[in-house]
Amino acid sequence: MDLLTKFETVEVKADTRISEADRIFCVAHQAAYDSARITLPELEFFWNDMLSQQRELLAPTGASSETYLVTYDALKLSDYAIQQQIHSLHPQFISQIVSYFSKTYRFSIDTNGITHNLIPQKPADRWTDNYKELVEKYMKDMDELSLSYTDILEQIFLQTGGRTFSEQALHELKEKCHQAAWITGSGKPLFEQKKSTLQLIGYACSFRDRYSGDVWELADRTKDILRGIAHFETGMFGTAPCSLSRLLGRYDLPDSQHEFPDCEKLQSLRMFKNGRVDIRFASEALAAQFIEDYLKTIC
Repeated sequence: MDLLTKFETVEVKADTRISEADRIFCVAHQAAYDSARITLPELEFFWNDMLSQQRELLAPTGASSETYLVTYDALKLSDYAIQQQIHSLHPQFISQIVSYFSKTYRFSIDTNGITHNLIPQKPADRWTDNYKELVEKYMKDMDELSLSYTDILEQIFLQTGGRTFSEQALHELKEKCHQAAWITGSGKPLFEQKKSTLQLIGYACSFRDRYSGDVWELADRTKDILRGIAHFETGMFGTAPCSLSRLLGRYDLPDSQHEFPDCEKLQSLRMFKNGRVDIRFASEALAAQFIEDYLKTIC
């Protein structure tokens, strides 16, 4: 049975906390990581055998054993380089899994914290009496380390407080909206509802008069609220209707008024020179619902 077939036959217990697409990604990277852990040491063995043969053949001449194996601008291998690559597999595996879930569900994950918890730490104090023994143990632990994607998932769930990834993404989104809509020190709101319009006050935008024409810019906190509105509109993370996406993607805007014809809940946005921004919804009820769900509470 070849190596690829071997990994294809491994039975992986499904984690009901993630989707089937998530599981397929994790299983594929698990197999690739495990394969690399097995094959790289084999490469190290073959490399050392090649060096030994070259050393024996070139012994009468005193030439380097790497004379015919390594050239300046081509193949470059060494025991040290292969060993470093083997050890780098572990943080790389963690990074791939974390990056996937962070980008897919749009929430933040502390990769360094997970790496610290799952990977042996290299001794830092060179002046301890047993430093050599500690390094040898570290190298042995790194050589024998075998991570599972489920270990990484458990660490991520610890950071989310047990929330599902979608719940954590929504929590962080609403938290940003809340922070953007309130003055932290005084607890005063930076918004008002006027019928179907959400009014953002306190420098929610800026205006500059240039020779080439007027330039408007939305404040970062206003964009955070608009990202909340994008989720309110679509129910998805990282996805916004084209008209809203274009607005979020630009800094200098030539016009103070913008319409959203491809939205059902959101209708328009207008900026004022005093820093106020008016966001008009399709109805008073929708404006009230957004304020209640995204600006007043954090799930």
